[in-house]
Amino acid sequence: MVETRLVLEWLAATYPKSHWMTHVRLGSMPAGLATDNLDDQQAMMVHSTFARWADAVVALPDRTLLVEAKVVLHPNALAQLMVYRRLAPYTPGLSIRVDLPIEPVVLYARPDEVVLQLAAELRITAVRYDPDWVEEYLRSLALRKSSAPQPQTIAPAV
Repeated sequence: MVETRLVLEWLAATYPKSHWMTHVRLGSMPAGLATDNLDDQQAMMVHSTFARWADAVVALPDRTLLVEAKVVLHPNALAQLMVYRRLAPYTPGLSIRVDLPIEPVVLYARPDEVVLQLAAELRITAVRYDPDWVEEYLRSLALRKSSAPQPQTIAPAV
C-alpha cells in the first residue's frame, strides 16, 4: 500500500534511532468476547479481527506518537486518530507508556487546507512529507481513473 511506503520512508528519515512499529493493533479485546479457551496466539488472532490499526506508533522518551498517513490529506485520517487516541491506553503493548502523553500525528504528502485547520483545532500534529515518487503515483492514479474499464463478457440478463 502506498501509505505504508510513505510512513516507512518518513519514519526512517525522521526517527532512525527511535523505537517505532508499523501497522499496530490498538485497543483491548472486545467486551463480551469469550477467549478463555484460546491460547495466546489464538486470542491475538481474534483480537486482530476486531482491532483498529494505526499506521505507526513511535515511542519517544517524553511521548507516544500515533501516526495515520494519507497521500492526499483527508478528514477520515483525523477521525481515525481521534479513535486511536482513545484506544491507546487500553492497548496491551502500550500499557507501559500509559503515563506519557499521546500525540496524534497525521502524515500526508498533499495538503487540504480545511483538514489542516481542523487538525490544528483538534490538536492533531500535521506533518507534510512529499517524496518525489508521490507525483508519479498521483499521475498514474489519474491515468487509471481517466478511462473506463476494458470490455468484458458478461452473462445475459435473466
